[in-house]
Amino acid sequence: MKRASLLGLIAMTSLGLGTGAAFSAETPAPTPSLAPVTPPVNPSPQYFLTLTEAIDVAIGGHYDVLMAQEKIKDAHLQITETSAQGLPQLSLSASYGRQDPIRLGSASDTSGSGGSGFGSNPQLAAFLGLASVNTFQSRLTLSQLLFAGFRVVDGVRLAQINVNLMEESLRLARQNVAYQVTNAYFGALRNWEVVQIDKESLEQAREQVRLAEARVKAGTGVKLEILQAQSQVIQIQQRLSQDLGNYQKAKMNLNLAMGREADFPMELNQQASVVDLDKQESESLQLALGNRSEVKQLALQKEMSELNATIQGRSIWPTVSAQVVYSLQDNQVIGGNTNNVQNMNYTLNMNWPIFDGLAANAKAQRAQESATQAQINLDQLRQRVLVEVKQAYLDIQEARERMLMAKAGVQVAQENLRVAQVSYREGVGISMDVINAQITMLQAKNSLITARFDLNTRLAKLYQSLGLDILNRLR
Repeated sequence: MKRASLLGLIAMTSLGLGTGAAFSAETPAPTPSLAPVTPPVNPSPQYFLTLTEAIDVAIGGHYDVLMAQEKIKDAHLQITETSAQGLPQLSLSASYGRQDPIRLGSASDTSGSGGSGFGSNPQLAAFLGLASVNTFQSRLTLSQLLFAGFRVVDGVRLAQINVNLMEESLRLARQNVAYQVTNAYFGALRNWEVVQIDKESLEQAREQVRLAEARVKAGTGVKLEILQAQSQVIQIQQRLSQDLGNYQKAKMNLNLAMGREADFPMELNQQASVVDLDKQESESLQLALGNRSEVKQLALQKEMSELNATIQGRSIWPTVSAQVVYSLQDNQVIGGNTNNVQNMNYTLNMNWPIFDGLAANAKAQRAQESATQAQINLDQLRQRVLVEVKQAYLDIQEARERMLMAKAGVQVAQENLRVAQVSYREGVGISMDVINAQITMLQAKNSLITARFDLNTRLAKLYQSLGLDILNRLR
């Protein structure tokens, strides 16, 4: 079986390298497209990006956050608009008019000669339309709503609740953006770590090629060992090329999550991690119920529906208002005298819709039904929140255990690789033992990277489930 597998490997390697390369004792140079691109050891301060900075950039320009901020402004304006209904209303109106007579045929005698004209009585001439008149009117009105069934007060309360609702929407938008950026950041960081272990594995594989060549030259090895080592180099180069592409894609996704151009350069913080939570599961459950933005929003919606039911029920209450009006009218006859009239009027109004066909009662009941539905949704959401928190704790525990196992696996793989390399150098081992140990080492490190990524992202998910801001829990 071992001989058959070796023959199969020879055939596969021969197809991949060609006839001439298959029997060459020199290490093949990597294809330029597959050659690793080594990033600078010290990241450029200009492009160095921490996770906290990435979240700040994303929150500052994300469309959901900007929209939530505009809705808060609109909600504050609604408070001002509703409050204005209970404040005094002052209005001023004014008008000016002029009357000029139009004479057809012979002109009437208005001179008063012989006592037969109207010139001696300009007011009568103005009344008959035979004289020019300037008219000025003005009206100053002061109105005050005295009683409206508490609808104005309740309307202001309703608008304030809406402000709180919009603020919770903003907080939720910030948390969602922070969680998305955190996932994208750790995703890019994981791909970067995979690239690093690929490069390390590539150096080990090239070293194995050199050792195999040395043994062949010394007459203690066979060309098959060279072919095996060269095949391993090519496979790792292909994997490295693929992982480099994944790393570039992950950085593009991070830039998009931040609202920047996809190819914006960056260097990640290799030490980024999420701080562990120092609370027991029972404390976290209560914290989530009291802090989750979705829970608060549904509770506010229920309160708004209940208050709206009260407002609709009071729509048949009487409305009382007072009004003071000052009016001025000035009539001036051209060539005559001026008539000036000033008045002050006081009015107390009451409007009482005694019967509206039960429309107000129906509106109040509909609003109360909305409150009942909001309570049902709230109870369902609370149950879902509890399940999310419990699942988050289970996922974190699983990631921690897997991380411990992965660390132990890396230690075992390192020791196995060391033993295989020593045995091969001493001439008591074979090349396949070293290659298999290298593959096992690569898999163990990949498992550790994945476990570390899962632990960080699941901690971030726990903070999101608890309704906590992740910005204060990063390092």
